[in-house]
Amino acid sequence: MSEVMSRTWAQQVLEEHRELRKKKDRLREYLQKPRPEAGTTGAHTWAAELARQLVALHDELFRHFRFEDEGGMVEEIRTRHPRATVDVERLVGEHPEMLRDIRKLMNEVLTYSEGRAPEDPSLRYRVTALLNRLERHECEEDCMIHDLELLDLGLGD
Repeated sequence: MSEVMSRTWAQQVLEEHRELRKKKDRLREYLQKPRPEAGTTGAHTWAAELARQLVALHDELFRHFRFEDEGGMVEEIRTRHPRATVDVERLVGEHPEMLRDIRKLMNEVLTYSEGRAPEDPSLRYRVTALLNRLERHECEEDCMIHDLELLDLGLGD
């Protein structure tokens, strides 16, 4: 892959991270709204909207991770920057786990929205913890891309 092409995939990953950050920020804002108790007016609406936002985040993450895993980024980094192989494999290894965690939260929020389960006091905390984890993951990827592709190759000039 040429340096120009490398810059293109690197820019795409960084742009997707910016878009994911916007979704996560909207989700964080939503989590600040009061959460009505299960079975009361508004409980279904609050949980259904939270579930909708989690589904949208999951779908975008799924596409994004697939691009990173299969779109050449991982192979390009392994080939051009072998010293980063352990880091890139660790980051890619987190993708299935994060998707599994978000799906689990989606299912719990949907159960809550049906009003059949009692309020889960840790739900807001667990969604926030997942968002924080995603943020750390993306930050590590951003730093790796910046260091390897933009600084090492001089493409950031």
